[in-house]
Amino acid sequence: MSTIWNAKSALQILQQCQPIIDLESAIDYLWTKLNTYQLLSLYQELFPLEWQKSQSELYSKDRNHSPREIEFISLVSEHLFPIDDLIVESAYEERLYQIPVSPKGVNWQDHEEGIEALRIGWQILLPLSQSGRWWLDFVEGDAVESWYECTFGYSLKDIAHPQETDLKLLKKLARRAAPPISDLPIALALLDLETGNIWLDQSVCCESYWSRNFELRAWKINEINWLTHEWNKAIQLLDKAYELIDWLESKPNTNFSHLLALWNLTFQLK
Repeated sequence: MSTIWNAKSALQILQQCQPIIDLESAIDYLWTKLNTYQLLSLYQELFPLEWQKSQSELYSKDRNHSPREIEFISLVSEHLFPIDDLIVESAYEERLYQIPVSPKGVNWQDHEEGIEALRIGWQILLPLSQSGRWWLDFVEGDAVESWYECTFGYSLKDIAHPQETDLKLLKKLARRAAPPISDLPIALALLDLETGNIWLDQSVCCESYWSRNFELRAWKINEINWLTHEWNKAIQLLDKAYELIDWLESKPNTNFSHLLALWNLTFQLK
């Protein structure tokens, strides 16, 4: 039980009580309290200095997060891993019983404007990825081949299909190349959502932000440490991929020819 230091703390404790009229309200009350104590305990463990300095109210007067809980969620987003601003804002009115893990990779199929909303560097790589080639062949339609050739100067017929390419061999050959060419497999894994990273492999194709089904994780120290570790790895992968994209965009036709030579070599050496 919380220590009663003065009238104010006594009032705060009393405000945490609510009438229990049925099983549903009892379960709701317990889940809310569990969430509160989880967040406050994690705050003390992960950010002890900030906890000591904080003057924010510990408890909420209703079922929503207290100012101290919101403070903790914001610190997690700022220092450990990203929690979308809209989600943090919504936490003032709706409890985050679990950690929302929103996609931070190249979620290119979610663009309302289609593949043309992608950066040029990603567009030119689409025929080399499993998902990208499928999208070009079956979603974009017959005009896509002429669009690709007119835009980038390469025919899709001259690019070995991903299904015919030995991706293990590609990774092996890429490791022998200099950066950023060596990072081609990473870029393709991002397009295919196959990096093995929770932040980069989620696909969210929905009409609105709030209809997205984010992956959820428990508010536990081991989960937070794991998500932080995975986010740091995700940053490294994104940095390498975007070095490749920047390089491609500096001279799209010329630099893509180097990648295409490596790509088609894996087909020839199968």
